[in-house]
Amino acid sequence: MSPGKIGCLVLYAVLAVVALTQAGTTAATAAVWILGILAVVHAAEVVLLYPLCRQAGGSLATNLFQVFVFGYYHMIEMKAEVAKK
Repeated sequence: MSPGKIGCLVLYAVLAVVALTQAGTTAATAAVWILGILAVVHAAEVVLLYPLCRQAGGSLATNLFQVFVFGYYHMIEMKAEVAKK
């Protein structure tokens, strides 16, 4: 797993912990908004990168899921894989 993907997971975990443990505070509200915005942006990436997900090797569902979770960092790996073909 690339450092960028690990960084994404750490960011999501920190935001989730803040949102769950600091309920009712400004920090929790900000964390929830950030997570929501990230979900919307990554959903848009899934739509935009669908053709690339189809070209890349492996399962289409796995590629779509990884684009939703990791976004740009998974796109880099898919582009490199498609370029090898």
